[in-house]
Amino acid sequence: MTDQQESKNTFRFGVRRLVLVDSAGFCYVEIPVDNHALILGPGNLGKSSLLNSLRLFLLPENNFKNSRNKFAFRNASAGSFYTNEESYQHYFPSQFSFLIMEAENPAGVHCQILYRENSSQLSYGRAFVPVPYEHLRPLFWNGEDPDGIGQAVPELSFSRLSDALKKLSRETVFTNDPGKLKSMLYNSELMTGDAVRYSVLPLGESDERRVQSLRTLILLLFEMKADDRAMANAVASIIEADKKFADDAFDFNIDQFLDRHEQLKQQQAQLNRIEKERPRFEKLGRDYEHYQSLLRSQQDFAAFRDGLANALRDIGEQRTRAVRGYNEQNDTLKHVMQNLKKLDQDASGLKGEIRAADRNLKRAEQDRSDGELLLSQYGDMTVQEIGETLREELDRKKGHLNALKSAAQAEIRLARLAGEIEKLETRLASLTEKESKQQWQLQNQLDESVAAPLRAVDAKLVMASPGRDLDESTRKTIAAFARLFGHRESCFDWFDVEYPAQPARQQDFDGERRRLEGEKRGLEKERAELSDTANQEQDRPQLIARTEKEIKALEKDLETLARYPAAATTLRDASQEKEAAEEALAKLEEQGRLEQEKLEALQNKVAKARNEKERIEEREKELAQLNRSVGTVEHRFQHLKAATADEPLAMDQVSVAAFDDLQNQLDELEELRRNILDHLRQFVYQGVYEDADGELQKDSPSSSVIRGVFKSLSDLFAALAERWTVLEGQISIHNETVASYRQALKTNHEHIARFEAQLNRELEGVRINDLVEIRVDIHTDPKFRNLVEEANNIDPYGNQLQSDAFYDRLRVFVADFFGEQGGSKRLTMDRVITGISYRTRKESATTLDRKGQSTSTTALINLELVYRLLRRVLYPGVRLSFPLVLDELASVDISQMPALLDRLGKQGFNLFSAATHSASAEMIYLVGRHLEVGQMRTSRPYSPQRTLVFWGGAEGFTGGESVSHWVDQSQSSLLEPTDE
Repeated sequence: MTDQQESKNTFRFGVRRLVLVDSAGFCYVEIPVDNHALILGPGNLGKSSLLNSLRLFLLPENNFKNSRNKFAFRNASAGSFYTNEESYQHYFPSQFSFLIMEAENPAGVHCQILYRENSSQLSYGRAFVPVPYEHLRPLFWNGEDPDGIGQAVPELSFSRLSDALKKLSRETVFTNDPGKLKSMLYNSELMTGDAVRYSVLPLGESDERRVQSLRTLILLLFEMKADDRAMANAVASIIEADKKFADDAFDFNIDQFLDRHEQLKQQQAQLNRIEKERPRFEKLGRDYEHYQSLLRSQQDFAAFRDGLANALRDIGEQRTRAVRGYNEQNDTLKHVMQNLKKLDQDASGLKGEIRAADRNLKRAEQDRSDGELLLSQYGDMTVQEIGETLREELDRKKGHLNALKSAAQAEIRLARLAGEIEKLETRLASLTEKESKQQWQLQNQLDESVAAPLRAVDAKLVMASPGRDLDESTRKTIAAFARLFGHRESCFDWFDVEYPAQPARQQDFDGERRRLEGEKRGLEKERAELSDTANQEQDRPQLIARTEKEIKALEKDLETLARYPAAATTLRDASQEKEAAEEALAKLEEQGRLEQEKLEALQNKVAKARNEKERIEEREKELAQLNRSVGTVEHRFQHLKAATADEPLAMDQVSVAAFDDLQNQLDELEELRRNILDHLRQFVYQGVYEDADGELQKDSPSSSVIRGVFKSLSDLFAALAERWTVLEGQISIHNETVASYRQALKTNHEHIARFEAQLNRELEGVRINDLVEIRVDIHTDPKFRNLVEEANNIDPYGNQLQSDAFYDRLRVFVADFFGEQGGSKRLTMDRVITGISYRTRKESATTLDRKGQSTSTTALINLELVYRLLRRVLYPGVRLSFPLVLDELASVDISQMPALLDRLGKQGFNLFSAATHSASAEMIYLVGRHLEVGQMRTSRPYSPQRTLVFWGGAEGFTGGESVSHWVDQSQSSLLEPTDE
């Protein structure tokens, strides 16, 4: 190998192999791309997709968004482009989808792996590993099966793959950052192995312009049949990238240029309008000065209004307090009067109670006196005994009366009297006997503790006499019975029956004997009367009347006896009631005296409170009238509603007189204010001042608005001279911009011409088929050329705006050049260059011909142009070995194939094309290698929808050279030597 050859190999960059796993309709496909080859297979199999997938490796993208502009995947049958989703799902339909490109460069062989990334929609990631693909094949495909086709690796996943790649090399890189991808894919630091390790296409300069140019050329490598517009865009891109400085880029924003001129023109017109209104402003200044001197009245009005509001609020509070105080005093007065009335009522009640107590005392006193007199007639007899005696006597008298009235009853009564007299005689005899046994009465033999409960039950129990001393057993029995009684202070309880305690007394035998004897005499007297009246009939009425009188006396005595026990209690209770009532009455009379004093004091307070309330209400009416007057003034002068004061007027100074003086001042001020507003609105109408918020158009703008507008106008007129100076400077700068744009138009027009001349110089001596001379014509828009000529005719220097005629012509250019297109009107190189055409000359001709060539010849010319454009963006001295896609090889004349293949080889391109089995054998022979991609299917795919498999190298004709020159090097061990 010569030094020259070695140098060429040193900077060799090429793509060696392309592998698709569960992608583009294939289960597994592995094709070498380091030499010419023809991919054979049935139609609609995905052959073109195999070749087009190279775009994904060569461009620094990480997703399929806007894929039409990024990759331009075309649906040839439909004549349109695939959508983002269609393209993405075609190449990355599952989690097992991987695309691998094996490449070489001065740093060695490496593989670039694309994988589906689920972190965001339509995205994919990349891995770079510095090893040949044969080290990676077992990760993606298992070729160890009996039929030699192979099968899917079931455990394939990105996580397993990443772990395996990291183990293979520490230099493995995972990234999807576009900036880093550009740096890695297009690095040209050829003497630094680490930097250029994963470079595929080293750029001469790595700026964005060259990257964009390379993108355009890469897409052309896959579209050799590209139309005139695509070639024009490529040339425009290269021209921009070929400029020395990025600032030289042709990007003329005509909209911005015209807008700036319009702005300056409007500023100039505005300054002229302002200058015209100066006399009006001077008149306004004089009026405003006088207005300011009277403006204090607005603050005085605001102070009066605020003071009035405070006074109203204060007088309202005073009225509230006065009314509340008056009501409270009045309520207290009513309460005291009610108390006095109640005290009078209570005193009257107590006096009635005292009178009732007096009546009860008199009645009780009489009852007690009558009872004592009655008791005195019966000696030691108890009330009960006397009552029984009186009732018995009453019964006898009634019986006697009946007997007096009836002879039959008289007979009966006489018989009964005889019996009763007999009983009395018996009782007298018994009484004499009892008296003789008096010493053995139980109360004389028993202890008082035993006798007391028995006496409470009945005094006769203890007056009984056994006529002898009690034996011990009887005494204990009686004592045991007495203990069954419960004893309290003045009574004894027999279970649930109460017996009052009775005092101990001795039986009055003499008195009882006299009573019995008296009864006996009375009975005998009655018998005698009954016996005598039978004989003396004339005395009967007197006896009946007497007897009736005696009955009434007995009944009266019984009533007196019945009232007697309660007389003492009634006397005690009535006395206590009277005493309590008299004491309560004395207290009530004292309270009444105090309440009367309070009443007199409250009556004075209520009178004062009523007078104060009436005074405050009168002042409130006055203030309310003033408030209505203030509202009327504010309605007349709306701006006064917004007036403010530092502090309100003192409440004691708020008066009708003060308001009248203030109103006169406001009338004078308002007249002056209307004149000023007329001037200010005229300034707005003339366009001198912009009332953006419409404050001056309101019915009553505030003083602050007037002050602000006047200040703005003052500043405006004061700065007018300076603004003229600034405007002249801006016009000068704009004119300089006009000059720079004119120069840019001229320079870029000349640059296009120079670039065209350079291309044609490079094409000198190039022969394609029967063409001995080829020339490139770069066409620019004629309207652009006219614009350049127009720009050369203006004088951009000076401090005056260019004539409207120039800008009118520029607007006409915009309308013609951009048409109805919306958006920004930017004049760029790709808009200026409208097309590319070729002029050719055959050997027998003497002049260049513009007639179009055949498809194959045009493709060869395009290829030559692309090759030369590509050399402009790549690093100098780099040798490529890249696949060039010519999708429809059948359109190339068979006689041109040897020259085409030879030219491609010298330029560093490996022809790749897809064809069906209908391709001619001669064409297949001339290409040399072919790959049958539709023959094998695996029974164990990654996905049942994709079962096609191809791997193991190409088939073809050697042409006499060694097989190892073009066979898949990873399969070279399968070849065995043959015997000659």
